[in-house]
Amino acid sequence: MNNETVETSEEKTSKENQSLLLKIESIRKKTHSFTLMLREDDIIVALNNQFYISGENQLIDELTHVKKNNHKAILTIKRGDFFFDVIVRNSLGCKFSTLSSEETKNIQTQFSSKKIDDVEELKEFSIFRDLKNNFECIEDSFSLVAGLFPPAWLAYEQKWWLLSFFSIFSFLLLSINPWIFAIGWVIVSIYCYKAQKNLIFGFTLLSGKALSMKIASRNIHEAQKTVRYFYPKSKFQYSRLEEPQEVEDEINLNKDKKNISETENALV
Repeated sequence: MNNETVETSEEKTSKENQSLLLKIESIRKKTHSFTLMLREDDIIVALNNQFYISGENQLIDELTHVKKNNHKAILTIKRGDFFFDVIVRNSLGCKFSTLSSEETKNIQTQFSSKKIDDVEELKEFSIFRDLKNNFECIEDSFSLVAGLFPPAWLAYEQKWWLLSFFSIFSFLLLSINPWIFAIGWVIVSIYCYKAQKNLIFGFTLLSGKALSMKIASRNIHEAQKTVRYFYPKSKFQYSRLEEPQEVEDEINLNKDKKNISETENALV
């Protein structure tokens, strides 16, 4: 009889939690949530644009199904007063707590006015920064141009010194023998295509920047707008945004110093 009472109480608690939003309570290293640069107190608001109050167990099951079928899904996060999207491919692997009923209803009202994007319309961006608030938004995608014509790809990625080295190296090979140049071009093209993400990330880290967050946006301009919201002092080499605001954001800076240190340890 007592066991039945306990089970009934647990089932009741589980049902109550299934009508509330989840909040990340803690994140372990080497989990998908850590890779996505999520933070404690981030709120899981929606999965594939559907307001998500189905509970922790259901979220784990659905994201495990996403991984099993090699799919991807949109996870909408609320950090502070701002909604942003990330692309997930696996269960997050973090510990959750639940919000109150009132908090859940308030966020649901706010979420109803959020712009909705299809998963195929979104691009994944890795956001790198240094301690001088210089940011770089790198699209996590493979470019066919990297394999067909590496110089054009390097110019698009604004890796000028690497482009200069490639040009000088190509000129030297061409001056030695056209066939050696052709073979070298093919080898470099294949390498650039297969290792393009590692190359870009590696040279970004060498420039003194470290991974700060990951987001999904329609384009780089929208990605930069999201970054500017979290970091009002953020500066970009090429941007349509106005000049950064001169405001104090020491809290974000201190948080990111920790993230930069952890990310450097994880990526090196």
